[in-house]
Amino acid sequence: MIENFLKSEKEAIDNELEEYFSYLNSIENEILLKDFFAHLQEFTLNKKAKRLHPILLIAAFAGIVNPINVDNQIGQIRKTSLAVEFLHNAHLIHDDLIDADLKRRSKPTFHMQLKNELNQVYDNIELPNKEELIRMYGRDMSILGGTQGYLLGLNILKTSRFSDNLKLQAINEYTAAMDELLKGQIIEEYMNYHNITMTLEQYLSIAEMQRASLLEKSAKIGAILAKGNFHYQINPLSKAMNLMGQAFAIRDDIIDIKSDIKARKKKIVYIFAVQNTDEDQSKTLNEIYHLEELNKNDVKTVETIFTETNAIIIAEHFSKNLISQAKASLKDIYPDLNKDQKSFFNEFSDFMYMRDF
Repeated sequence: MIENFLKSEKEAIDNELEEYFSYLNSIENEILLKDFFAHLQEFTLNKKAKRLHPILLIAAFAGIVNPINVDNQIGQIRKTSLAVEFLHNAHLIHDDLIDADLKRRSKPTFHMQLKNELNQVYDNIELPNKEELIRMYGRDMSILGGTQGYLLGLNILKTSRFSDNLKLQAINEYTAAMDELLKGQIIEEYMNYHNITMTLEQYLSIAEMQRASLLEKSAKIGAILAKGNFHYQINPLSKAMNLMGQAFAIRDDIIDIKSDIKARKKKIVYIFAVQNTDEDQSKTLNEIYHLEELNKNDVKTVETIFTETNAIIIAEHFSKNLISQAKASLKDIYPDLNKDQKSFFNEFSDFMYMRDF
């Protein structure tokens, strides 16, 4: 059931995104801004994007609103759901820039996309410091592109057709999600640059801010716009999504374990490994993670220590336990979610734990 729903809603959201960018192009007279929005469109409309955040917003709305009104309001809630997709993509643009990532969803990251474009413009032109100019262009325009993405999402909520009271509540959650994303990034960068090994509590706090928060806020905005009861419906749904988001972060880090080792990132598996290493393993990990660059043998050595300390298995069990807690919280929702959406959120929790993308 969930695969079909995710596929159909992704297609609908992709169509809404194309229409929205067409609208932006039609109201913008400045040719340079038209070109900028074309770049933003190219990045956003990547076919490999999952659109999980707007889908969660839509599912939460449809799960709480009177079923009689779903068909009449589904078009408007899909348009409104684009807000959290822009928020998500804005964060990705900034995150990719900070991490100097070259690829996102098998295509160039936004800053690389812009650098490639300027490379073509300057192809047959000799300029002093040309490479540095191109790098700075990609950097500067990505800072602006991410910020513009945040504002586009906010504007979508402001101009939606819901009541002013509901829009204000939704905007409060949107800005709270922005705040969490930025704070999580700030804390993580402090730790990276100061070579601080985070505790499990710090990891979960960062995971909540950087991964779980937007999943939780997406569902919460949908539930708010459906006029859900805060105590009996919205709060338990939010709690469930927060737990799923933390499980999502752990699963994500397990999938990315090799690349995280190469980048010497001390994520959840590293934390569990350190808790169970002997003196020799601890010394080896410390030496490898202080190298400027890791070779294949270094990566293999770290992977072996992770296996010997059962760190990956512990992380998987920890993630599974978070999903169990999330399912328990879903049971606390009263009045219950509409039938199809109740099934969706339960299946979605397993989907997050079992995901391999």
